[in-house]
Amino acid sequence: MIAPPLPRLTVPLPQHPLASCAWHPGEPDEAVGPPFDSEAEIAWYRWLLGHHGAFCVWRLLSAALGRGDLDEAAVLHDTYSALLLYSGSCRPEIYHSVIRPRMAARHPAMSGTWARDHRHAAALLAGARPASGSALKEAVKFNRLVHMTVAARLVPVGGSLLRDAGRDAHQAPTEDEQALLDDFFLVDRAPVCAHVFTAALRARVAALLADLAARPVRAIYDRDAVNDFQTDLPMHIGRLVPIAEAALADGANA
Repeated sequence: MIAPPLPRLTVPLPQHPLASCAWHPGEPDEAVGPPFDSEAEIAWYRWLLGHHGAFCVWRLLSAALGRGDLDEAAVLHDTYSALLLYSGSCRPEIYHSVIRPRMAARHPAMSGTWARDHRHAAALLAGARPASGSALKEAVKFNRLVHMTVAARLVPVGGSLLRDAGRDAHQAPTEDEQALLDDFFLVDRAPVCAHVFTAALRARVAALLADLAARPVRAIYDRDAVNDFQTDLPMHIGRLVPIAEAALADGANA
């Protein structure tokens, strides 16, 4: 068994705001360890770290949609697309020998659609109704393209665990299933202040950028737009910290 390579991420439930709290400027950010050396360990590290980034993106995205900042929501959708490409950058053989079996062992129908924060953000997006041709509408369309393209590369034959288990994709997950997904991705639910959330995000972005600098993602897809976008992963992921810090400075409660 591969040991968890990351500290657990603590965030409130998506419907609960971040708390306000005192902060000591000299307090260090939470440490996130470097990736391991084997291909299997790197794939697992990226799967977890990329999803930690996604949990943070979904919370920031919900906050942006909640205050009607559709331009920021578009940028965050592109960041989510970058994290999908990072998380799914392993070879399909490694995905099927390392990642998929670990998910199936926790639940035979495990699905990313169980993520509470993603479901919350998707509901807010449905209410926002971005205009056709707007930056947000285009970012959402591209995000769906990236999701489908990554899935097709990793699982060229067959379907998702959810579909293979005979579950209806439109069936809402139970509370237990949502909690199981949280735990699988090393996510705890508890009150967290805005400073602590931002520090945890900053540490993970630093780890993402360090890994990308050491081992650039070079997966090849059959979509030129996706391949072109993949060359700018550090730029898209690096935007997360300024967005979170601006929200913190403005007193916006994600």
